[in-house]
Amino acid sequence: MAVIVSTKDQIVLDSLFRDIVKFYSSSQTSVVTLQAIIEAVRDLECDESTYGVQIKDVCSIITNSQPRMFPIDNLIILFEKEMESKDYFRDKDFATMKTATIEILEDLIKRLEYDMSILANEGLEHIEDGDFIILHAVEEPVELLLPEAKRMGKEFKVLILMQDEVKTQQVIQIMEQNGIEYTVIPEWDLIHFFDRVNKLFIGAYAVTTDGKFISDSGTSNIVSECHIHNLPVYLFSPVLEITPTISENQNIYLKEESQNIGQLDYTLISHSSDVVSLDLVDHIITDKGEIDKDKIAEYCIV
Repeated sequence: MAVIVSTKDQIVLDSLFRDIVKFYSSSQTSVVTLQAIIEAVRDLECDESTYGVQIKDVCSIITNSQPRMFPIDNLIILFEKEMESKDYFRDKDFATMKTATIEILEDLIKRLEYDMSILANEGLEHIEDGDFIILHAVEEPVELLLPEAKRMGKEFKVLILMQDEVKTQQVIQIMEQNGIEYTVIPEWDLIHFFDRVNKLFIGAYAVTTDGKFISDSGTSNIVSECHIHNLPVYLFSPVLEITPTISENQNIYLKEESQNIGQLDYTLISHSSDVVSLDLVDHIITDKGEIDKDKIAEYCIV
């Protein structure tokens, strides 16, 4: 039976993803998404014969999101492969179908959480006492690495580049909760701080095998400026974010909003995320250690 995805459901989930990543990294967003699927499976009521179709429907909506979101995209592919190998538990009763499905999802959460903890440990080697690190969004370095470094007694401070107000507020909150010293400036003021900062830490929604990575809107400008000023750029990403799909196929969302200033009406156009060349990145840090950009494809897990 073909999977029929509701356009309305797709739009709702896409919007939800774009909102959630203002508060969480794409890795944590993936954990939240898997937990939500588990709750949905628990609450699901349908005919046993359509159970597989219902699961496929949810998976299709997630893997067609705008933008595509990793690691969840790869995790869903792994989930589908496991479900297909079990023939969606067609020979089981409904309660067993649901229990077995939840066990697979819980194992994927454990795998991702383990990879995230290893990534944090790998990243600790790249923080030294006296560092003044640039941040601009809620990404893996903000959620995982810097809090862990602070707990280990490392002394450093961060420069938060303000772009999206919601994202900046969340970054500040994490710094406050972990007692990390920070300074906040508008992103365009970075030019005046290159004599003080010494590193840029960023994360990604996806790392593609055509030598690009997809990240928060505004990342390209910051990375380019740091590259011009020979400031080391560190990209932190679990290998589950590496995808064989190319950068042009990441479903980047184009938003159009009607605006009014005084008596002037106009349309404001913006994109959900940036596409940035890995050539501008000095260090790619993963849960497998630091890897070379020319060997990205070797780490694809799907």
